Amino acid sequence: MRDETGSSAEAPPDPGQGADAKALGLVAVSVVGSGVFTYAYLALVARGLPTADYGWFGSYWSLALVIGFGAFLPVELELARLVSARPPGARFPAGTARTLLTLTVACLVLVALLGGVLTSSLGGQVGFLWALLAVCVVSAGQFLLRGWMLGTGRLRLHGIVLLVDSGLRVLLALVLGWSVDDASGSDYAWTLVLAISLAHLPLLLWTTRGRTAARHEDAPVEPARPFVTAVGHLLVGSLCAQALLNAAPVLITVLAAPGEEALAAQFIASYTLVRLPLFVAVPLQSALVPVLVNLGTSGDGSRLRTFLLRGLAVIGVLAVLAAAVGLWLGPPIVELVFGARYALPGGEIALLAVGSVLHLGLLVAGQALVAAGRHRQVAVVWALGLVTAAVLFAVVDDLVLRASLAFTVGSGVALAIAAVTLLVRPRDPAGTAPHAA
Repeated sequence: MRDETGSSAEAPPDPGQGADAKALGLVAVSVVGSGVFTYAYLALVARGLPTADYGWFGSYWSLALVIGFGAFLPVELELARLVSARPPGARFPAGTARTLLTLTVACLVLVALLGGVLTSSLGGQVGFLWALLAVCVVSAGQFLLRGWMLGTGRLRLHGIVLLVDSGLRVLLALVLGWSVDDASGSDYAWTLVLAISLAHLPLLLWTTRGRTAARHEDAPVEPARPFVTAVGHLLVGSLCAQALLNAAPVLITVLAAPGEEALAAQFIASYTLVRLPLFVAVPLQSALVPVLVNLGTSGDGSRLRTFLLRGLAVIGVLAVLAAAVGLWLGPPIVELVFGARYALPGGEIALLAVGSVLHLGLLVAGQALVAAGRHRQVAVVWALGLVTAAVLFAVVDDLVLRASLAFTVGSGVALAIAAVTLLVRPRDPAGTAPHAA
């Protein structure tokens, strides 16, 4: 690094840097294991259902991700950022309970109001709709617990919970397949709800009891508005992010013409496969926030800039590799995991694979903005990516190509905007203040 005169100076060793890397590595290993369980779960469901029924389950899966990671991930992100800067045993930030209650009620109302439209994309199975309503409720506890674990540095426990959650999904799917010969897609939908509940809610009850006991009557009153405002900006970004990532399977099943139901299911299976890095990265992104906060506040910020430049170079290389793998190995891998009836041509899988890598880079860039307290920019970046995707989806006619281009180009445009924002615009020194919005 350089001193104030601009001359080179050797940076003193940072003992926290190695600890951050080790802790993040533990989470990464757990998330990779969770990703493997997730694919085993989806493969079990695909092989246990008729092709069209799995297409409807894929639509439910995407809607559940939109609800969880779209509506409630902002709470996890802001808790991870704020709690990491607080002393051990501190209370949850003011406004946490109010925000979670508001989000839960809003999700329940929205799913209920859109019930007719959603049911049409779910094969007319009302059981899917009831499962989505349950997801609205259990997601509040799931992301509250995850944010607390990340903010307090309990990364090993966080990883264990992820593994238990995903492992339970596999176990419950196996039990359902063995015990019910004609289980429907909506039956499998409840395995997701039960796994989330069993993995998170008992631990959350213990956590809440402990933190309630740590409260003191003479503690200073903390305003709730900063937390609510920050989550509001992040909510815009996360909803756009989840729409960009998960809207395609829902739209495909709705717009598929008679006779195209099998093609829609093929797209969902292939799209699910190429998103494997994202199943790993989406749960990991919140764990990046405390690490990126440390990078951004150390020295003159050059460490964060170097991290971002290297990350962009890695994304470029991975995009080229993903295109090659998707083109030549994509169809046989899809056949191996989901069955021969689900494989798309190699060129279409390659396009989706490139989009998955670009989206991966976008997730990291988005968390760098969060770590710098630039919540408004997070909303702008994801919104512009979604607008790009929507335009492409509207102007392209082909059922599969329109969804593939929308995801890939939308992610690429948003990544470019985020990179320019981080590397060109000077960082606000106050950006990492606890209540920056």
